[in-house]
Amino acid sequence: MAYWWIGFLIVVVLIGIFKKIGVTNPYSKGAVILVFLSLTAAVVLGQNYTQSLIPEANDGIGVSNSFAYFLIGKGEWTQELFHRRFEQSIYAALSAIVLYSLAVILESRPAKKIA
Repeated sequence: MAYWWIGFLIVVVLIGIFKKIGVTNPYSKGAVILVFLSLTAAVVLGQNYTQSLIPEANDGIGVSNSFAYFLIGKGEWTQELFHRRFEQSIYAALSAIVLYSLAVILESRPAKKIA
């Protein structure tokens, strides 16, 4: 879970930096980074979950890569835990894609002129 908060914090800081240096459309650019981070997590956790379905390949159940270990952490590893974390990552990725779409729509609207 720390990955999601760290990723979100990084994106918020980057949006602030983008705004400060005058980058156009800073929110959609920050949302793209969030989409990339969440899709990366989904792929890594999906690979870990499918690898856990073949216990003979790993001498039991285990985390298949170091990035997945960072996302899952220590504890009682089960196929249900791996599946739950994979599902959470899919929902996070879909949410990030929706957030990106909203940012693009809102940033592409013409600004209202004050008369």
